[in-house]
Amino acid sequence: MGDIQFVIHDYYDMLNLHKALLEAKFHESPDNVYVSGSPIVAKLYNELLDRLAECEAKKKGKENWTEWRKIKNQNFYKERAIDNIIHFSQWRTSDCQQKVDLIYNYFSPFNYTEDELSNLIYEIDNKF
Repeated sequence: MGDIQFVIHDYYDMLNLHKALLEAKFHESPDNVYVSGSPIVAKLYNELLDRLAECEAKKKGKENWTEWRKIKNQNFYKERAIDNIIHFSQWRTSDCQQKVDLIYNYFSPFNYTEDELSNLIYEIDNKF
């Protein structure tokens, strides 16, 4: 299958898609448990927020989205992602690289440092 393009023409359409993805990935009772850990959704969501940051860079500066995307600033979403990993993933049977990948997918669109990543792995490991 060739390339398929999906074009969003309006900033507010992007902003509303962001809100819908945020709700779908971090809902407490998801309709589809696979959305929160989907690598496809993670990739698309990160691309969307990169574009939103570019659109807002002239008005508010990119740091607005940069700060918002830091997991240390998002305790609710951090806890939801951890809960989703515990309940819906293959964490217990995953090797170290697979755990890194799971965190990337479940925590997307949020960013974390290497130290935060290590702490997340440790924290999730200790939930079992």
